[in-house]
Amino acid sequence: MTRALSSSRTGWWVILALIVAFAVQMVVVNALPVATQTTLLAEGGFYENLSVVGYLLCIVALVWTLRGAVLRVWYLPLVLAVMAARELDLDKSLFTRGLFKARQYTGEGVPLAERLIAALILALIVTAIFLMLWRHARPYLSALWHGRAWAGAVLLGIGFTVAYKLLDGIARKLAPLGIEISADAERTAFVVEEIGELGIPVMFLAAILLWPGPALATAHPTNRAHRA
Repeated sequence: MTRALSSSRTGWWVILALIVAFAVQMVVVNALPVATQTTLLAEGGFYENLSVVGYLLCIVALVWTLRGAVLRVWYLPLVLAVMAARELDLDKSLFTRGLFKARQYTGEGVPLAERLIAALILALIVTAIFLMLWRHARPYLSALWHGRAWAGAVLLGIGFTVAYKLLDGIARKLAPLGIEISADAERTAFVVEEIGELGIPVMFLAAILLWPGPALATAHPTNRAHRA
């Protein structure tokens, strides 16, 4: 399947089809009654659960694609697992203040053992992100420059992450600037954000499946973008 999808033209058509599919979903869900929207988009609802499944499929696809070599890029499935955990709000529910909150490490009311565990987990995550950027940024940018579809899918996944983070609580963020938006606009932003968040793992999964694989059996998994 990966080989069949690896041609640049086919890959870009796949990405375009996915974008259109998400746009259609946003329009349809936005037209549904508010009660139905709330059910579909609620925490632990249909779309959030699909997002978690999407990240898990990314991990499975990554392991399946790289086989034993995945151990050399352990940080990639780890980052995906962290994103799945965040989708489930485990970074908040498992810690007193929140794994990514400064108060977890500096505030009162947090047991010392919990602080240490949280700090170790955070250090592991930071290390994983650093290794990912250190080993893959240059070959990735090269693949993106040459128009590789899998690199485009990764870029869209990252772009979606940033865009939907900005849309989260948009009315609250704009209020200090003296900008008010209507209730309908806020609701539309909420629909776009919640459905769009599913697009993040979907784009990452597309990138994994669109990657053509190493040209040589002995190739290192961190040195492959120029062949894609």
